[in-house]
Amino acid sequence: MSRSVVIILLVTACSQPRSADYFAAHRKEAESVIAACAAGAHRGRECETAHAGIASAKRDQRMKLYRRSF
Repeated sequence: MSRSVVIILLVTACSQPRSADYFAAHRKEAESVIAACAAGAHRGRECETAHAGIASAKRDQRMKLYRRSF
């Protein structure tokens, strides 16, 4: 049991952090990462990219509404 947990941790630790574009397209995942970061359970570059992804998605949504007004 503990051997499989160690293997899973090693595999996930070696994976590349997801991009801001990924988080912009997957807002629920971004929100869960942000919540984990706030709780201290998640650290690193993904915390920053999750925030950037949410900001990008909100910006795109505002621009879409702005363009509709013309």
